[in-house]
Amino acid sequence: MKVKLTWIYIPSDLLPHDEKDDDNDMEVIADGILEEFEKGEKEELEIDEKILIPASILSSRIIEDLPSNLSYFLGRWGGKYYSGDISGALGEIIIYTILEEKFGVKLLDILPLREVKFMGMITDTFIHVGKYGKLKEFLGDKDGKSLLFVNVRSSVKFDKAIVRKNIIRDLITSESLRYPDNYSLLSYVFGDGNIMMVVVRP
Repeated sequence: MKVKLTWIYIPSDLLPHDEKDDDNDMEVIADGILEEFEKGEKEELEIDEKILIPASILSSRIIEDLPSNLSYFLGRWGGKYYSGDISGALGEIIIYTILEEKFGVKLLDILPLREVKFMGMITDTFIHVGKYGKLKEFLGDKDGKSLLFVNVRSSVKFDKAIVRKNIIRDLITSESLRYPDNYSLLSYVFGDGNIMMVVVRP
C-alpha cells in the first residue's frame, strides 16, 4: 500500500511562546503550513499492510477488523462515509505503521495516550528519539535525549477550514509539551492517501 507524505518543517522560533507574541501568529503559521502542503513535494512510501494488523491494537477505539477498512478509506472504492471513530482509528494505525517502516520505531514502544488527549493536555503519543538512529538523524537530534510528541488526525476528505483550525489547536497543545528542547510531529491523514507531516524542531 502506498501513501504520499508531504513533510513541512517549522523552527521553534517561528511559534509564539510568550505574552509579547501576537495571538494571530498561529493563524499565519497554519496558513503557511497549508500552502506548503498544497504545493509541496510528495514522498511516496510503501507500507506493509501486515504491520497494520498489530498496529490496530494501539488504536484507542475498539473496532472489529479495523485494517479491512483501509482500502475503502484510502479511496480505492470511492467516497464511503466513515464516522470520526473509524477514520480516527485508521489514521492512528497508518501513522504508527509509517513510524515503524520509515524510522524503525517499534510498535511496542508506542504508548497510546488518546484517552487522555481529549483533555487537551497531551498528544496521541510520544517517542524517545535516542532509541532510534534513523529518527535521531532525521530530526537532527545530536544528543538523542529528546522526545518526539506525535499527534494524529484524519478525515476522509480534505477540508481546508477544518484542517486549519486543527493545526492551530494541535500546535498550541504540542508546544506546551515540546518547548523548548523537544520535537513534535503533527500528522494529518486524508482519504486520498495524502498525509501532511508537520515537524516542529527546537
